[in-house]
Amino acid sequence: MDFAKIISASVVPVVIISACGLLSLAFYNRMAAIVSRLRGFQRERMHQQEQLQRAGDKRDATTQRYWLVLELLELQTTHVIRRAKLIRLTLLFLLLTIGMLIGCSLMLGLSVLLPRAMYVAIPLYVLGLLSMLTATVAAAVELKRALEPVELESRFITDVLLDDTQPGDRA
Repeated sequence: MDFAKIISASVVPVVIISACGLLSLAFYNRMAAIVSRLRGFQRERMHQQEQLQRAGDKRDATTQRYWLVLELLELQTTHVIRRAKLIRLTLLFLLLTIGMLIGCSLMLGLSVLLPRAMYVAIPLYVLGLLSMLTATVAAAVELKRALEPVELESRFITDVLLDDTQPGDRA
């Protein structure tokens, strides 16, 4: 039995497992930041609702602005929830990769005693790599969408709030 060959074959899955572990840590941190931001949106929405209740039935520029901010917060919440779901998908596939590559490593080790275990190790390895590729694609899509809430807020500030402060708009 060639133990050196088995051990060297087991190194590749272990390296990928370590990489997936580091990526998972980074994405868990991103998820925590997004959850925190979502909670912030909810607090802001509750504050805007309170302001509307205090305003009563008034139909002035201030209450209109409260409604516009509420709509913006709802839209931002929707965008951020979509990002959170992509991060969750990324994490799911990273963890699936880790599980498959651990199985692959186990089968590689067992192939010393049961040579047929290699027939299980190879598909687990390929499926693990495909899972990691899927996680990478989900992460890229999330990264592409990362600035959407900020862009929405910037457009809102420019279009609504700054337009309200223009001297020509005041009668």
